[in-house]
Amino acid sequence: MLVAAGLRLWAPWDDVFGPERVNFLETDAWYHVRLAESQVRNFPHRVTVDPYAAPNGQYVAVAPLLDTVIAATAFVTRGRNAPEHYIEQIAALVPAIAGVLAVVAVWALATIAFDRRAGLIAALLAAVLPGHFLDRTLVGFVDHHALEVLLSFATLASIAYGTVAGAGVCLGLYLLAWASGSYFVFILAVWIVLAAMLAPAQGAAIGRFTAIMAAIALAIVLVFQDPNLFRYNTQVAALTGLLLVSLAVMFFANHLVKVIGAVALLSVTLVLVTWMLLPGLFNQVVTDLNRFRSDSARMAVLEARPLFLYTGNWVWSQPWTFFRSGFYVGIIAVLGLAWATRRSRRADHLLILCFTIANYLATLGQNRFGYYLVPATAVVMSWFAVRVLDWGGVPHSGNSDPRIKRLLPFQRELAVIAVVGVLVAPNLAPAAITTTRAGGMPGYWFDAMQWLRVNTPEPFATPDAYYARYEKSNPPAAFSVMNWWDQGYWIIQTARRVPMSNPTQNGAGKAARFLTATNEADALAELTPDRARYVIVDWELPFREGPDQSLAGRFQNLADWAGIPTSRFYSQCFARKTDGDPWEPVWIYREPYYQSMVYRLMVLGGAAAAPGNNTYVAQVLERTDAARRRFCEVVNARRFATSEDAKAAALQGGSGFEAFGLTPWQPAFSVPAITGLRVTAEFRDSAQKENETPMIRIFEVAGSQ
Repeated sequence: MLVAAGLRLWAPWDDVFGPERVNFLETDAWYHVRLAESQVRNFPHRVTVDPYAAPNGQYVAVAPLLDTVIAATAFVTRGRNAPEHYIEQIAALVPAIAGVLAVVAVWALATIAFDRRAGLIAALLAAVLPGHFLDRTLVGFVDHHALEVLLSFATLASIAYGTVAGAGVCLGLYLLAWASGSYFVFILAVWIVLAAMLAPAQGAAIGRFTAIMAAIALAIVLVFQDPNLFRYNTQVAALTGLLLVSLAVMFFANHLVKVIGAVALLSVTLVLVTWMLLPGLFNQVVTDLNRFRSDSARMAVLEARPLFLYTGNWVWSQPWTFFRSGFYVGIIAVLGLAWATRRSRRADHLLILCFTIANYLATLGQNRFGYYLVPATAVVMSWFAVRVLDWGGVPHSGNSDPRIKRLLPFQRELAVIAVVGVLVAPNLAPAAITTTRAGGMPGYWFDAMQWLRVNTPEPFATPDAYYARYEKSNPPAAFSVMNWWDQGYWIIQTARRVPMSNPTQNGAGKAARFLTATNEADALAELTPDRARYVIVDWELPFREGPDQSLAGRFQNLADWAGIPTSRFYSQCFARKTDGDPWEPVWIYREPYYQSMVYRLMVLGGAAAAPGNNTYVAQVLERTDAARRRFCEVVNARRFATSEDAKAAALQGGSGFEAFGLTPWQPAFSVPAITGLRVTAEFRDSAQKENETPMIRIFEVAGSQ
């Protein structure tokens, strides 16, 4: 626990708890704090429809437990008038505390399922293994993931120990912590069927236990969960399905064929009934299952990318980058434990296997599930480590003088070195690096948010609307701020203004269409429906040159969300100086890129541009390499004095000739000044010089009052 707490609290402490503000470690944290702040003022009532979340309000599709834990702690200790800074401090500490308690739950599960040595090894591994679990349990990472891990492993430990009330309560609380918690319920349903097949003699007892557990969890969800919550119906349906499957296993436990037949018939019946009578629920389940498939629309969200495609390209070494040796040794341990379980027929060992294998598969589909996978592999690796230590004859409390067959010299020492050198040592440095993660909101963004809060009018009629107790339907905001969705929660919680888009991706398409529009009138038309009065852009939205001839910036995400082929704006081609020379990558930027609103606002500050000697003309040819992969070649690029001369030359050159720029930041085509927006504020990083382009620009719609 001390090791786990030290990694999660000590290293990132100064980055989170600054002298002037609490700087949380990820985007969603700011919205959880916003919900907790409101709940403290209106305790115990929470926000369900938030007028600050979107121009016309938005339902809060967030499970309530994390925010309620934060709010209840602040309310009990300081009352409804608890200072904002105090609430933020509590919020920042909760994930680290939950992470340490999750390590305790891992220890309990491994101790119950295996032995005391395995429990201690599993706890140590869960405390130090790098990856998503450590990352999401750092102080300041205010999201529900730490609670998910704590409550899921508390549920597993309660099942292994045989405490049905504890298992039911933990499972119910787990579903109050995560709207998509049906994922865990499905794993439990698979486990109970396999357990009945593996150990028929225990089937009746396992079915009875799981049925009671499911009934307790279902009662908690029905009483405490918001029926309007996104996936509420999925939670109820999943628990009902688990209850029915458990009853089927209980009644037909001694007849394997009947168990399989009853479960199969029940499953088919439930699917058909849901499909015919509850099409909305059926479609929701199908949509959730499709989340594990690779989807280009989700590539814009890093945590939703498939594990091997995290960088955007297939990288075999990505598991090592994230998880180091735990990922690979965990697979070996799963295979070994599966073989041992086939012989022992232990239902608790099968439960651990089902949970671990499911999270391996889920992590391959979306890397975010690594926060379950890391502690799960810690448990199976602890079993494997104990087997290795037993092979080496390492003494322990259960056998202080083990007598083994010596196969190798220094066998005991080799066993200890193998466990420490493979399971622990390779992970320590990456874990330490993970804990040094910097805070999520840079100083220049904080300054911009403070400016919005102080220098813009209130979006609602009452100045204290931020803490009001809202109704199911609320008056729309008087105005909104056009922004890219990544920073929407910063605008809500820190600036206390209404963003046009937020990290639920609500409004992302509208923001993308505005930012990629090449006609000012079309762009301004996108602002009208949401009454956008201000526009905020930052330096990361346009393209910029990255390391090793790569391309940095978020412009591709903008084009994807706008539904525009990226080839309209830019292409990666190849060129070589002379025949026989190696191909070199060349990024070409077409005129629409320089005409886009995000380029004109962020790079040019809304001013006109008439560049000289920065426009090129070349023949762009479609080629096919030896592996039949298509690519474009740039042939004989020539520079022109003006973009008008370049376009005329390209037109005269005929088919395949194009005018383009080679620099993503310096203009290559003439563009007019923006007339419908005016710069009202600019913000620079503290290390920048005054003559450098600012990091953020804020514009106001011309003529707005």
